[in-house]
Amino acid sequence: MTTFVCINSLSDLSNDLDSPKKFIKERLSGEKVSGLFFYSNAVNEFLDEARLTEWLDYSSSEEIPVYACRNSIIKRNISEKISPLINVVGLGQLIEGVLNNKKTIVIGNL
Repeated sequence: MTTFVCINSLSDLSNDLDSPKKFIKERLSGEKVSGLFFYSNAVNEFLDEARLTEWLDYSSSEEIPVYACRNSIIKRNISEKISPLINVVGLGQLIEGVLNNKKTIVIGNL
């Protein structure tokens, strides 16, 4: 079964977020993740170089694409600070992820 992950915010979960790999694996029991979509305040994860490296290492090791919502990035005025390794996309990618997977999980509040 494939699962698409939409991450809205991680601020309430910062104490639980030892590593992205552990964080996602605890929420999914052996399911294959087809994509990570960072939305709303979660795009701020990409501003911290150490956190960005952890997410990119995890996504690379598991061959999971990482997406960041274009509107969320523009709203926070951080467009120039986003790594070129992050796929900056519109909400259509979120919809596509939801429709093309057996399951979608949403992490964090809007």
